[in-house]
Amino acid sequence: MKKRVLLLMSIFLLIGSLSQAAIPEPKAYNDPSLIYLTLDDGPNWKTGKLLDVLKKHQVKATFFILGKNIKGNEHLIRRIVAEGHLIALHGMTHEREEFYASPMTAVRQMKDVQRLIYEVTGIHTNMARTIYGSDAGMTPAHWQAMDEAGFAIWDWNVGSLDHIYKKDNASVEQRVFNRLEANRVANIASIILAHDHSMTPEALDTIIRYAKERDYEFRTLEGIQTPHNFSDGWEPYVSDSATP
Repeated sequence: MKKRVLLLMSIFLLIGSLSQAAIPEPKAYNDPSLIYLTLDDGPNWKTGKLLDVLKKHQVKATFFILGKNIKGNEHLIRRIVAEGHLIALHGMTHEREEFYASPMTAVRQMKDVQRLIYEVTGIHTNMARTIYGSDAGMTPAHWQAMDEAGFAIWDWNVGSLDHIYKKDNASVEQRVFNRLEANRVANIASIILAHDHSMTPEALDTIIRYAKERDYEFRTLEGIQTPHNFSDGWEPYVSDSATP
């Protein structure tokens, strides 16, 4: 009887140790195998087609929402949330002079879109991306005002240039491929900037397939406490095993 009990205990311990060994270590936010796909300026008539591509590939993205595009597209905002994507803030009008006119105009626009998103979804978010990126007009006073208002500012390190190449899918795709591989060499995660109005479903499909074939993993920016922006970018990833 004792031998049987000891044998069963040994089996349980072995199963437990194997189960623990099978659980992979969680990846650091800046792991070079990670991609954070972000889409700016929506929602609009193309958003649904991009969501279809994301759903097909089971990829989650972060949508930086432009306030002026919410009215009439509330169903798209709700679909973004329902399908597991992350909602974030991108101001109201995308007019450079209006947004950056003063620190308080920038803060006011973020608060306005924050309120509109809450009214549609019940979600309160302080994750924000300033129009044209934070190097376009964010003075020290702007940064201070945004920080005091509680907004976390995000930029990117892979510019797809889809707004320039428009329907030139091959150029958009190659641009993203090149930047992804450059970031992998630099040992840093990738944050892709794309736009609802100019990223085509075909180009998005090709980019996702390219990334998955090379063992990249897509994630949203949810839960990351270290925003990447042009003033304070992420450091290259260093694994624990590389630490002496």
